[in-house]
Amino acid sequence: MNESGSSNLQNLRSMPRVLVVAYNPFSDTQSNGKTLTAFFKFWDPDKLAQLYLTTDVPDFSLCKKFFQINDFDVFKRLFNKKIQGREIRYSDLSGLRITKQRVTNNPVLKIMRQNISPLMRFLRQLMWQIAGYKTNALIKFIDDFDPQVIFFVSSNGVFPFYLTKWICERKKIPLITQTTDDYVTGNFTLNPLYWIHLIRLKRAFQWACLYSTRIIAIGDKMAHEYRSRFGGNYFVAMNSSERLCLPRYRPSNETIKFIYAGNLGLDRWKVLALIADSLAELYDEEGLKGELSVYSLIDPGRHARSALNKSPYSFFKGALNTEELIKVKVDADVLVHVEAFDRKNRHITRLSVSTKIPEYLASGRCIFAVGPSDVASMEYLADNDLGILSISGDKQDVKRATREVMINGHKRMYYAQKGLDFARKRHNAEDVALSMMQIISNANYPAAY
Repeated sequence: MNESGSSNLQNLRSMPRVLVVAYNPFSDTQSNGKTLTAFFKFWDPDKLAQLYLTTDVPDFSLCKKFFQINDFDVFKRLFNKKIQGREIRYSDLSGLRITKQRVTNNPVLKIMRQNISPLMRFLRQLMWQIAGYKTNALIKFIDDFDPQVIFFVSSNGVFPFYLTKWICERKKIPLITQTTDDYVTGNFTLNPLYWIHLIRLKRAFQWACLYSTRIIAIGDKMAHEYRSRFGGNYFVAMNSSERLCLPRYRPSNETIKFIYAGNLGLDRWKVLALIADSLAELYDEEGLKGELSVYSLIDPGRHARSALNKSPYSFFKGALNTEELIKVKVDADVLVHVEAFDRKNRHITRLSVSTKIPEYLASGRCIFAVGPSDVASMEYLADNDLGILSISGDKQDVKRATREVMINGHKRMYYAQKGLDFARKRHNAEDVALSMMQIISNANYPAAY
């Protein structure tokens, strides 16, 4: 660590108390949660707390104070005001894991997660408004911790913005906002509920941009567009990654192992299915042996599993923890990144650089990416020449790119080393954490308020 970094770490006691407000908790597996952990790597645990809004299980390795209130709590509050959310302690983890598993495996909830309509978003927002989220238990948690800064991870829901605004104004404290995917640019539709939700969301986002001391954007493209549309003071901070120190990649002359580890939502599974089909055809036509293993924390549903399970060429293998994923990467030849080609999903992901790209780069394995050229993740890889890319959704183009990956061991080795070098320079976890430390420590309450 450099001298400046050492000096910053000596000032842990001067750090403000930060309350993180986000859907997802600090995590060592879930993408947004891993990003939070990287941002607050050097933070004093006694000066960090989180309010989160899902049934997910938090990671206590960094943050020790959690409060959870989720959709199920709010629904129950419609009928019983004694339901107030809860402070989460380390001893609660086993019970939380059981609850999370039940929610994940519930067939009705699976269908609802995969088919989120404007009506469902409208009813969800209405439920939070009617039931009320300013519970006595939450107020006590906030007052006991007495935050000096809010770090808010924005999302596609309006009520988290309202919740954040209420805390900021109640405590008269500054705000740092992190943006992820683009939920504030509309798609064409005649559904009035969609437009009602979007108008509310844009108003809430506008407030956050103007109130925040800094807005943390996931990429330059997002920062540039949001600055011109909403104003605000931006800082670009992608996910970072620790150096994994995996064995140096050596090309294989046997079965080429493709690994995908990440979210299968936004129709990414459909692009992975194209790669699986390509592997099957390349074996039948040329005898090229390849195997795609797909890992994800969330079950994608029966239809997606069927498209991905094409033995012996492709398999959906479920979830991995951090240690298991590292072991899988050791044996990998290629790490796969995909983005969907349809208009709706391109629209959502067009400004976002995937959080797994820095992790892939730091793994020292070749990246194979398939997705539209105008999506930020694909632009980032292309502009910096960080892998073998296919920017067409045409089956034959995907197959040609898959073939190139398989037959060219020297190219795989070249991109493995180049990605590793790039990660050390541009995605260093220590540098990102020190930058976030400085930004949050310098946060000011807006004079206009």
